[in-house]
Amino acid sequence: MGTSGMTGAGAAPRLSASVYAADPLHLADEIDAVLPYVESLHLDVMDGMFAPQYGLSARVIGDLAARIAKPLDVHLMVARPREAVIRFAELGVRSVAIHVESEGDFADLAGIARANGTCAFAALRHTTAVAELERLAGRADGCLFLTAPAGGGAFDERAFERLSQRPAGLATIVDGKIGPEHFGRLGALGVDLAVVGAALFDGTGARERARLFAARLASLSGPGDPDGIEAASPQAG
Repeated sequence: MGTSGMTGAGAAPRLSASVYAADPLHLADEIDAVLPYVESLHLDVMDGMFAPQYGLSARVIGDLAARIAKPLDVHLMVARPREAVIRFAELGVRSVAIHVESEGDFADLAGIARANGTCAFAALRHTTAVAELERLAGRADGCLFLTAPAGGGAFDERAFERLSQRPAGLATIVDGKIGPEHFGRLGALGVDLAVVGAALFDGTGARERARLFAARLASLSGPGDPDGIEAASPQAG
């Protein structure tokens, strides 16, 4: 993924909707409500082992890939990600986030994703050393920081310090109990994509919250690449 110019202090993060947080009994309506205002949809896949919950099914993600024009980013919170990387990359999602704590060689898994035109992001639990990203220099198309425990939990206030320690030039997604109270600091840290779930799909009114959140993020615009993560493409190799 070409990451040059994708981050910059003060640049505005884009808004991504975490579909797992939507009402499962009204999923289509919830997605339709926020689509005009979000840059992308964020899709959590969990196996009950790496994370204590079970996330979205391959069938749901396949249906979204066939019907939704907005980019789809899949976050693999699974212990053994190889088969999932193959499946979702073949569906044509924009990116798969693969946890460095999971089984398998990241470079090998990233190569599988890229062979299908899908970006490979290195994902970190909220407790994993940020130095792990240095080890993956040149192999990851970007990084995803969990800012809460995998599968649920409170926002970890240490996330801001951790983000400040990441290698320069990496496209960055943050995911985990993100709310509008965090937008300013995330923008100042050059985050590209803010994944919002519970704060967005909290009862009724998701459409208006999505509009307000997107406007709030846009108001943070500063130096940096205005295209952000949208300009990303898989690295060769």
